[in-house]
Amino acid sequence: MSTMLPVAVCDVPLPQLPSAPRGGRGWRVAPLRLAAVLFASIVMSGCSTFAPGASTTPPPVSFTCHSAQQCTVKVVVDCAHSPCTITVPGADNVAANGFDVVWEITPAAGQSYVFKNPGGISFKTQEGAASFSCHAEMNDTRYRCHGNRNGNAYEYGIELVGTPQVAILDPWIVNR
Repeated sequence: MSTMLPVAVCDVPLPQLPSAPRGGRGWRVAPLRLAAVLFASIVMSGCSTFAPGASTTPPPVSFTCHSAQQCTVKVVVDCAHSPCTITVPGADNVAANGFDVVWEITPAAGQSYVFKNPGGISFKTQEGAASFSCHAEMNDTRYRCHGNRNGNAYEYGIELVGTPQVAILDPWIVNR
């Protein structure tokens, strides 16, 4: 796994090439200058993202399953600020360790959310979807996923149905 270090070069101007040929001899760019321009453009391309807020690197594991009974992720809807948001306190990246992972809604007073069925837990890639078998339980207030233990990390979505509506949350799971 490679590690990328932050490089603060996104605001550095690129070297300027001559705007017109010199002495009618055509374009002559020194190889070192051309290499510098190519290097700068490659570095600059790293300053853009494919989608706002998108990440292809999972956060560090924050919740590790050590037994089937202990592998329950609490799902909370926080309406302290508008709009309401889904949270998984302390479980932004779950290490399954071969156990089924169970997501369970922890309702607050006046809330009646359930998991979307099907699709309460959905994986963002075809590989992720193929690596897990998931289904709703307990009148859609729990969702269970069993992984194939391939060791990869996958981003998934948690989608709830209820009022007021909440946006999908996109945490990670490590399938080992």
